Amino acid sequence: MYAAKLFPARSLPVTKADSISQPRVWADGRQELCETLHYFRAYHGGSYTTGGFARGFMFDKSAHKRDYMDSAVVIARAGGGLVKDKDTGERVISSDRTEDTKVTSLRNSMQYFNPVVIIAGADNPNMPSKTCHAYSVLDYFKPTHIWTEKSKGMKIMRYRFERLDSTNPSWWTPNDGEQVEHGSLDPPLLHTCIECKHDSQQIYLQGWMCLQPGCPNFWLLAPTAENPLPHEPVEAELEYDPCFLKQRTTWPNDHHEYSLTSNNVGLSGLSIAGEDCSLAYWLGMVCPKCGRCNSRLGWVGWECGSQGCTWTKELPHTFIAAQAIREPYFPLSGGYTMSRDTHLPLVKLDVSFKDNYRINRYTIPGINGFVAHLIANKTVVEEEGGPDQMFEELQQVDIGLRRRGLGNGMLKGESYTRHFTVNYGMPYKFIAATSSATFDGAARPVTHTRSRLNWAAKSLLTDEATRELKNDTDDGGEALEKARQKIEEAWRLKEFNEVLALGYFEQQRINYHDDGEFGLGPTIATLSLGAPGTMRLRMKARHYNGMSNAGVYDDTPPLPGCVAYEARLEAQKHLAHIKATNSSVYRASLKTIPKQLGLKSGGTARDAITLTLAHGDIVIMHGEGIQKYYEHSVDHAGKLRFALTCRYIDPDSLKETDKPDYEVGPDEECYDGSKLPAAA
Repeated sequence: MYAAKLFPARSLPVTKADSISQPRVWADGRQELCETLHYFRAYHGGSYTTGGFARGFMFDKSAHKRDYMDSAVVIARAGGGLVKDKDTGERVISSDRTEDTKVTSLRNSMQYFNPVVIIAGADNPNMPSKTCHAYSVLDYFKPTHIWTEKSKGMKIMRYRFERLDSTNPSWWTPNDGEQVEHGSLDPPLLHTCIECKHDSQQIYLQGWMCLQPGCPNFWLLAPTAENPLPHEPVEAELEYDPCFLKQRTTWPNDHHEYSLTSNNVGLSGLSIAGEDCSLAYWLGMVCPKCGRCNSRLGWVGWECGSQGCTWTKELPHTFIAAQAIREPYFPLSGGYTMSRDTHLPLVKLDVSFKDNYRINRYTIPGINGFVAHLIANKTVVEEEGGPDQMFEELQQVDIGLRRRGLGNGMLKGESYTRHFTVNYGMPYKFIAATSSATFDGAARPVTHTRSRLNWAAKSLLTDEATRELKNDTDDGGEALEKARQKIEEAWRLKEFNEVLALGYFEQQRINYHDDGEFGLGPTIATLSLGAPGTMRLRMKARHYNGMSNAGVYDDTPPLPGCVAYEARLEAQKHLAHIKATNSSVYRASLKTIPKQLGLKSGGTARDAITLTLAHGDIVIMHGEGIQKYYEHSVDHAGKLRFALTCRYIDPDSLKETDKPDYEVGPDEECYDGSKLPAAA
C-alpha cells in the first residue's frame, strides 16, 4: 500500500506541479553561485568539500535512475567515475567505485553533526516540482546513510539525506501535496549479516541485502522458491522500501538555524586602509529582495541582475596611501633597485641601468623579440605626478572599471573575469567596443600612463636598435643619431593608442593568456601600481607538447625547452618536404607523428620567466613570437593593484561596427623620464 503511494508510476510525470513557494536563494549561473555561497564553491562537479568536511552538494541532470527526491529526503549516487559511452554518447559508470576523500568528508560531516546544503539544478529529473532558475538552493540536510550497491554490474556508492529542520514546509513541495508524510512509517528492517557481522538496513522492497562491499554476501538477496541460491536483484525491478525512505533520523541540532545566505558585508568603521578591497568585499551577495546570487561586477559595489529588481549596495572606499604599500623588506632608495626576478637557464638575461630603472632584458631562444622588466627606484615612484600620485588618484575617481563577461564557456550561465577592466582609446578585442572610452576628459592617470609607456617603449627600442648598429658598423655618432631619429619618427606613426586598465582586489588575478590578437602592434607595455604582483611566462601547451588536445601534431618549428625538441626538429624537416609534395600524406602525418614520437597532450611547461612587479615597475614585451609561442599570467599579494597596459591597435584592423565614434589623437603630454635626477 505504501509502495503504491510512493511509486504510482515507474517514470516521472511529463508535467510537474508548481511548488508551494519559491527558493530563498537561487542563481542563474554557476560562477555567481560559487562566488556567493560559502557552502558551495565547486565550479565543476556536484560536491564541495573543504577541510575534511562536506559542505554542499548539487544534483542536476547527471542523475542515476535510482536517485530520489521529495520534500524531506534526497537519495543520490556519489559522484565521479563517469565516462562517455562511445556508442550512445551517454555518460556511464566505467569501473567499481570505492570510498574516496569526498565520501570520507561526508562521513566526517555525519560524525560531527555538520549539516550540508543541497542545491537542485534546473535539469534535475527528480525534482518533485517545477523550478524557475538554473540553480535553486533547497535547504540544510543531515547526511544519514552512506552505502555501496551495484548498478550494471559496477559497485557504486550512494547517499541518503534528510532535511535538517522539517518543522516548516519545504518550498519545493508540489502544490498537489505529497502522499506519505516523513517519519510516519515504522523503522526499516535492520539485520546483521551472518558472514561479515555488520548491520545493514533494508533499502529495497525486494528484500534485505548486505551492503558491505567486501563481504561474500554483498548485494545478494536470500534464496527464494524461485531462486534457491543467494542472487543479485533484478536492477530494473528495484523499488525503495518506504520505511527506509520515510524514516526520521534525530540529530541533537535538528532545530539549530544555519544561514543560507552569506557575505552580507559592511565596513567596520575603523578606517582600515583597503578594507573594502579584501576578499570578502568582492565576493557575491544574495539579493535581500529576490534571493538571487550576484557576483560583484561593479568597482563601486553590487547590483542585482534579476530583471526588475532594483537592489544595489555600495561601499565607500577606505583610502590606501602610497606610503602604506611600501615593502618593508625591500626598501626603495635613490639608487638602482635590486631584482627579485627568476628565469630558466635557457633564457638569456641582459641587465642594464638607465634613467633610474634597473632593466632586466630576457630573450628566449627561437623567438625574435624580448621581454624587459624596468624596475623603478624611489626617484621614479615619488616623482611629481608619478606612480605614487597615480595610485592615489585612481582610488579617488571612477574610471569605469567593471568585471567583464567572458562569453560562452564551460559553465552554465555567464562567466566573468576575476579582475575589473576598462578600455580607453582605440577599441581592443579584450573589451567590447561599446566599453571603450575616449582619452578626451579621461582621468590623468590614464592619459599619463599612455605618455609614460610611450617614452619607456620608445627609449628601450631605440637602445635596442642602436646597440645592434654599434655591433654592425664602425661609423661614429652621426649614424647612431640618424638611427635614433628614424626610430622616433617610426614610433610617432604607431605610438600607443590604447590603454587597458585593470584593477585587482585581494586574491584576484588574470590567468594565462596571450596578447596576440589580430591588428596589434608588436610592442606591449604595462605599468604596475599598488600592491606587488607576480607575472609568469611559459610556453603554450600546444607548442610545448607538440600537439593539440585533439591529437594533431603542431607543425610550427619547435622551440628549445619543448618536449622532444631534437626529435621534432627532425620531424620538421620531413614535414616540410611532404607538405610541398603530397598534401594528403602531410595531413595524415599530422595525426601519426605524435604517436611515433611518444608525444602526449596535457603537459604544462615550467614558467620560463617569473617577474616580481613592484609599484611603479614597467614590463615591455616586444615581438610577435612572444605572444605566438608564450602565454603569461599575473596575480598579486596585496589588497589593491592596478595594471595599465598600452598597445598600438591598427584602426584598419577593426570592423566598421567596432570603430570608435571619436578620434584617438596623438600623445600630447610627451613624458620624458630621462629628465629625472640621475640615480645615486
